[in-house]
Amino acid sequence: MLNKAFAKEVEKNLPGRIYFLWSNEGCFLDEALRMVSDTVLGAGPSDFNYDVFDSSSGPNEIIDAASTLPFMSTRRLVLVKDFHELTAAGIKQLQSYLTTPLQETCMVITSRKAPRATIKAAWKVFSFVLKDWDIPGWLRHEASTKGLSLSSEAVEYMVDYIGYDVGMLMMELEKFRLSGKAAISGKDVMELTSMVRDFTPFDLINAVVSGQKARAFRILRKMLSGGSTESPQVILGTLNWHYKQFYALWSSGGVRPAKMQQKTYTALSKHLKKYREDDFLSTFRMLHEADAGIKSSGRPELVVEVLIIKLLQAGALH
Repeated sequence: MLNKAFAKEVEKNLPGRIYFLWSNEGCFLDEALRMVSDTVLGAGPSDFNYDVFDSSSGPNEIIDAASTLPFMSTRRLVLVKDFHELTAAGIKQLQSYLTTPLQETCMVITSRKAPRATIKAAWKVFSFVLKDWDIPGWLRHEASTKGLSLSSEAVEYMVDYIGYDVGMLMMELEKFRLSGKAAISGKDVMELTSMVRDFTPFDLINAVVSGQKARAFRILRKMLSGGSTESPQVILGTLNWHYKQFYALWSSGGVRPAKMQQKTYTALSKHLKKYREDDFLSTFRMLHEADAGIKSSGRPELVVEVLIIKLLQAGALH
């Protein structure tokens, strides 16, 4: 279970009256709702004790269902989906119930966004959010629940080839399970994975700055493949732009430049301490030489490959 605090709440049979569950990934909410349904309804008559509403439902309809006593059971379950889509007027109408909920009803609210602090409610809030750096550990855990063991290379390849789309990663894990293999290697991922992500020059520079040699060349090969729209000239130009952003971040002492995206800032800021002024001067010299090489060479792909080798070699000296 992604949220351990919520798992403990389930172990206590969900004693709360209102639970607010939010995540930007629907699959995590679906998993949580299955646990809620099994816990609250159990083997009781769910047809009479389970109501589902969404943002199109009327607030009074939701309140009436939540205020109804359970039939042949100790509790009833009321689900309100997509709370983030409710209007301010609709939330205001629900306010009376949200502050004084019925003891015999377990109301579960799901949302793609965290609840606004201005809303007064007697709910318990649980988030199911994965950061990019949590993906490898989550993948290993999710695989183990399916009887699979992922090698470190397999995890790395899955993130490289598929990206951080949790739904797609779960689909690939299910495909691995159906393949009959228990131990999944990097080679298995390459053979069994059907969805391959598109890489960007930022993915390339992140791999280079991190010193991930094998990953850098996997990304470069994908970007230079026939099905990619990234030409050597485009790759070089974008690398140059990203390194300028990196230098701006370094020269400001780690202060995020106005036009730098959060993902870029998070990835590059942890490498600032190992770079010096001379390192950036050397890097920009290599980029300038590669630019001249592309314009005069009949093999621009080779020029970019040599550039990546030089950048990785320079990084290994830091």
